[in-house]
Amino acid sequence: MNRIILITITALTLVLSNCKQKEANDESQAEKELSRAEIIENKLKKAYPNFIEKIENNHLIWTDSSTMVFDDMVSNKSFDSLLNYPDIEDQFHFIYPMDSDYLSVLSLNYDPGRIRNDAFLKKMYGSTEEEVKKNLVEIIWLPNSDSTKLQVTTINEVHTKLQNISNELETLPEELKKYVLKPAGTFKWRVISGTNRLSAHSFGIAIDINVNYSHYWKWDVDTNKKFKYQNKIPLQIVNIFEKHGFIWGGKWYHYDTMHFEYRPELIN
Repeated sequence: MNRIILITITALTLVLSNCKQKEANDESQAEKELSRAEIIENKLKKAYPNFIEKIENNHLIWTDSSTMVFDDMVSNKSFDSLLNYPDIEDQFHFIYPMDSDYLSVLSLNYDPGRIRNDAFLKKMYGSTEEEVKKNLVEIIWLPNSDSTKLQVTTINEVHTKLQNISNELETLPEELKKYVLKPAGTFKWRVISGTNRLSAHSFGIAIDINVNYSHYWKWDVDTNKKFKYQNKIPLQIVNIFEKHGFIWGGKWYHYDTMHFEYRPELIN
C-alpha cells in the first residue's frame, strides 16, 4: 500500500513539474511572438502608466486620446538621422545594457538613450520652458553631506525617485560619495551644444553629478578627431540610479559619465 501511495505521489509530482515547465515555455514563446510594437508598448505602459494607453495602427495613443505616429517607416536611418529625426520607435533602436560588461557592446555610435523624440518628451513634461517650470519642485541633494538644492519635475514622480537616489547615495562610504557631491545641475531649458535638439535637462528629468570626476567625449577628442572611452564613476553609483529608472551616459559610445536621466522604458 505504501509503495502504491509513493508511486502515485511521484507520478503527480512529475505531472505538475511538466505542467509548470510547459507554462514557462508557453510564456517564453508568447514573448518571442510579440511584435516589436507590442514589446515597446508594454515597456512604455509600464514606465508611464498615467500617460500611455496603447500602440494601435502605427500610432501611440495617449491616455487623453491624443495620438502620435509611432514609426515613420523610414528604414536604414543614418546615425545622424536617428539623433536629429527620430520617431518614437527609434528611441528603442539601441538596447540599454544592464550588465557590468557594458563596454563589450559599445561599438561605433552605440548610444542607448541619446535618441530622443522631442514631441514625446514635450507631451509628458511640457512643450515650453514655462510649462516645464510649472511642475518643478526643489529637492535637497545629499542633505547630510552636500545640501545642494536641485529643481526636478514632479511628472512621473521623478522628484521622489531622485530624492530616493540621494538618500541611498548618502549611505555610501566617503570614497564613493565624493563622485556625487557638488552636482553640476538638473533643470536647464537648453539645446545640446552644436545641435538643435533639446537636452533632457530641459524637462527636469536629468542630473549631472560631480564634474571633477567625470569624462565627456568632446573633452577627450584629440587632434585627429578621435577619442577613447574614459570613466571614473564606480558602478555601485550607477546601479543605484538604474534601480530607480535612470540611465547613465557612461553607457554610450559618445560617453557623458556625469549624466543620468529618467528613462525607465529603456531599463524595464
